[in-house]
Amino acid sequence: MLAGILQLALLAGCTTTKPGALLKRQGDEIIVAGQLFHTGTRVVTWMDPNGYDAYRSERRFAPFDQSSWETSKVAVAALKTPNRYGLRKDGLTDAQVERVRGGGWDLPLLREKVDQFVLHFDASGTSRQCFKILHDHRCLSVHFMLDLDGTIYQTLDLKERAWHATTSNTRSIGIEIANIGAFSPGQQRMFEDWYQRDDSGWPRVVVPTRFGESGILTPNFVARPARKEPVLGPVQGRQLQQYDFTPEQYAALVKLTATLCKVFPNLRCDFPRGADGKLITGKLPDEELSRYQGVLGHYHIQTNKVDPGPAFQWEHVIGGAKKLLR
Repeated sequence: MLAGILQLALLAGCTTTKPGALLKRQGDEIIVAGQLFHTGTRVVTWMDPNGYDAYRSERRFAPFDQSSWETSKVAVAALKTPNRYGLRKDGLTDAQVERVRGGGWDLPLLREKVDQFVLHFDASGTSRQCFKILHDHRCLSVHFMLDLDGTIYQTLDLKERAWHATTSNTRSIGIEIANIGAFSPGQQRMFEDWYQRDDSGWPRVVVPTRFGESGILTPNFVARPARKEPVLGPVQGRQLQQYDFTPEQYAALVKLTATLCKVFPNLRCDFPRGADGKLITGKLPDEELSRYQGVLGHYHIQTNKVDPGPAFQWEHVIGGAKKLLR
């Protein structure tokens, strides 16, 4: 009798989800080839309120009546194309290019092609300012931005080839972590603009008023580096100083790193190490870079880059991500 009722219901087109029903996201998902994957930390996508959309051709922060591509390409010489991203076409057959050129990536194919996660400091101080520089002024893009309060912004589906790390663009995912950057001792005047000490003696980030709104989503958030004093260390054979990233940024990055290493099997949860097992602090030789699969810094790819800088806690991030994966 029950079987007969179920059969009639199916024939009548009865479904468990009603047309027009709202499917809510939890707010921690990243988007990979159109599919959602939970991270366990706050993610704002390009489709969400307060998001940053790298698919748009107009300048995000120009006055609206001056933001169109036709106006922007004249106003900003660096803007050579309305698209600040491209197709991950290296290594694809002609048939695969035809299949994915319109956006039709399937997850198994994307998993074959992505095997690096590149870490940057944004040198802009906040994710809002970072997107303004990349999108409105430099014709560049990045998949993720990580703000001072630990909010992750996704600007593109990970199927896209973002423009952030030259030779590694086709095979990599990139993230810009909000941090003003690293400087040679005696040349870190930027620290005076961005860091102030309060009664606790611990520095806090103060976004200079010339940048306007900070864009930080957490109300009344006070950003403090994870370590009290600037960290001095070698990058590309130079000694540099840098204030550490915030604990909130580290907590979010650990979860995102674990998620990406889970989603992409060819992305090893580790960083470049020398024969002694310690972090390599300069560019990898070209042949070694071509073979490398895992998490790495921008300075591992280009000799003229020093991000994510000497303060970045590689062991903390990778160790935390491995623990989550276990």
